[in-house]
Amino acid sequence: MRLSKWQILGIAVSVVWAVGAWRHEHNANIDAANFFGSLTYKNCTNEKLLAHNSDLSTCEIKRGQSISQWLKDGNSAVDEALIALGPVPFFWLAGFILLYFVRAQIAGFRAVISWSSLSLLKKAVVVACAFVSLATLAFGAVAVLNLYVDTIVPVSPSSFVDIIPTGSDFVTVEGTWVRTDLTNDSILNPLQFSLIECRRQEGRCVEATAFVAGSAPGAALGAELHTFDIKSWTPNAIVFADEDMCSTDIYTVDFNTKVVSGAGHLTNQETTFCKMKFIKGKETWTLLLSNGFNVYWELRKKARPLPLRLLQTFFGN
Repeated sequence: MRLSKWQILGIAVSVVWAVGAWRHEHNANIDAANFFGSLTYKNCTNEKLLAHNSDLSTCEIKRGQSISQWLKDGNSAVDEALIALGPVPFFWLAGFILLYFVRAQIAGFRAVISWSSLSLLKKAVVVACAFVSLATLAFGAVAVLNLYVDTIVPVSPSSFVDIIPTGSDFVTVEGTWVRTDLTNDSILNPLQFSLIECRRQEGRCVEATAFVAGSAPGAALGAELHTFDIKSWTPNAIVFADEDMCSTDIYTVDFNTKVVSGAGHLTNQETTFCKMKFIKGKETWTLLLSNGFNVYWELRKKARPLPLRLLQTFFGN
């Protein structure tokens, strides 16, 4: 039996879908498993640090067990197979229906509308109706694809970046942290928003951060609270620091430029604990408190599937 060109195209699209969908879901499951494994490892190392125990071998074991348990409980192999192969029969059914519908429309169009005998005005009306129909389909496709992107980047941090002095002894700062060392690095959880309160008399700044950790299907909402020691407080700037066992971060609130920035570097990397705590990467980094919506929009643009990117290029996005 000789296959038609439409059947060959359908087979090719089915294979591309199956491979692409399986790979996407497989990578998503691996990312989710690694995220929860890293969370387990972090909790374990914190417990070791509090107990002044530098032997982190059990933490590595717990991380591996957490990853294995996530993949096992999530039935990832079954999910990947269903997502890769489950929609294929429905795609074929929809393809046959669409093909015969288009053929019927073409045959009906020729039977009902005699294009050569239409006046210029009527031809313009027919073309306008066809354009409106195609535009409706395009906007519908954009809406559906945007719903998919919403599952990957579900929420936007606040767009506010503010330095709010209250008197001479209390300052509030809010915004979203971004990396500025421009080496394809990023904040661990880029969808986040921080509120920092600095009290001069107490000699400290307190930062509350809300963030979305991980990505679909394992995204989770989290929050952290950090306390920093104020190093200097002048009419021009506040400098505060976070100095722990393995790294040092220095932050500056500049009242003149209205910029909040940070710079950090690793310390004590010769110790066993610090070697195990930090994933190999840069030894120094720089940060900037930025507009959260810009971070959200950049993540959305990266998460868009190719058809959505092509459609949105017509609108300059």
